[in-house]
Amino acid sequence: MAAGRRTLVRTTAKAAGAAKVEPDAADPAFDRAILKLALELKKPSARDYEAIVEQTIRSMKLDPVAFRRYLGENGARNMSLLLATARGPGL
Repeated sequence: MAAGRRTLVRTTAKAAGAAKVEPDAADPAFDRAILKLALELKKPSARDYEAIVEQTIRSMKLDPVAFRRYLGENGARNMSLLLATARGPGL
């Protein structure tokens, strides 16, 4: 019975890991979209963040759910780069 329980735990752990979006598994366009977001935010006439995200999703024809999930799961790492780029003196 203990062996069956260990197998169940391993299966559950694998299933949980598969649901997470890994940076290597993400659409390469997502990184380009983040750069586009940074460039748009850098403009003096930049709209609010949410409007820029919506426009980027439409213009790049991204999967909105997957891209927003990618932003959410990788937000701390990507957002710090995004904000540093947007606030910096130039590229």
